[in-house]
Amino acid sequence: MHPGQRDPSWYRRRETFNQPLPGTLRWADSFPEAVRPLALVQRFPRIANALARVWSDEAELRGQLEGLLVDRRPARQGFPPEVYNELLTLRDFAERRFPATTPPS
Repeated sequence: MHPGQRDPSWYRRRETFNQPLPGTLRWADSFPEAVRPLALVQRFPRIANALARVWSDEAELRGQLEGLLVDRRPARQGFPPEVYNELLTLRDFAERRFPATTPPS
């Protein structure tokens, strides 16, 4: 390798961490049993990690859930029914936690 030239491995795309993080497991366990997103954590840990990370940020959480539930990308199969239902349940749970504010009339 020549001086000033980067190692070719630097350019390789890093593999995303596709395991539930300890904080994600604690996040999932914090929900009532009927709401707990077990299939999401097991089948799509990267997505569960992202939701756990933004759970306390109302705007970011709403945006991520909306992006997951309404996928506008072509040729996507979508989530398996049990995962999709867990995402809907999480959205409903979050909406009760962060009720939409309506501007005063």
